Amino acid sequence: MNLLTAYQKLKVLEPTFLTKEAAEILSVSANYAATLLSRLAEQNTIVHLARGRWAYSSSVDPLLLPAILVHPMMAYVSLYSALYYHGMIEQIPNTIFAISNGKTKIFRTPLGKVSIHRINPFLFTGYEIYGKNSLLMAIPEKALFDTLYLMPTKSNIFKRLTEIDIPENFQFSLCKKWLKQIKNKSRRLLVENGMNKLKII
Repeated sequence: MNLLTAYQKLKVLEPTFLTKEAAEILSVSANYAATLLSRLAEQNTIVHLARGRWAYSSSVDPLLLPAILVHPMMAYVSLYSALYYHGMIEQIPNTIFAISNGKTKIFRTPLGKVSIHRINPFLFTGYEIYGKNSLLMAIPEKALFDTLYLMPTKSNIFKRLTEIDIPENFQFSLCKKWLKQIKNKSRRLLVENGMNKLKII
């Protein structure tokens, strides 16, 4: 199979896809699909994101990256990225931040740096589908809650919380509900103190 034919057939998988999905579309083995994809990437026709993960073009929305990078686990865009998306902070994050039910991990891809953070399963909630690409994004309340929840972590990534602009329709009750679900007493107290400083409880 020539590369042009392969590229044209792969279009149905855009914006991002897995090697095994490409193999099915091309009706070839996974090993041969990987070879074809590598050749296409060398020609800058498609983008290699991580092992077994690809983007059909470099114009793909970077906010879609978390979901494809952690597949088959789930991820939703949150933290600074979602806060900026919802107009709650002014500074544009140079990293795409997301919450996952998988492992905490950093990915450096040709389309941007992606920082994935694990949260307790009972708090893996508070996200909706946004945009034409149906990406999962934290609602404003959860984006702020996730940031406060991860502030005590050793990485110190979220200790630099800039001035927050709380939306008029911000549902304070949601933050209170999630706060009650934190089983670790010390973590719950830290999050509660953060909420008090921001006057959201």
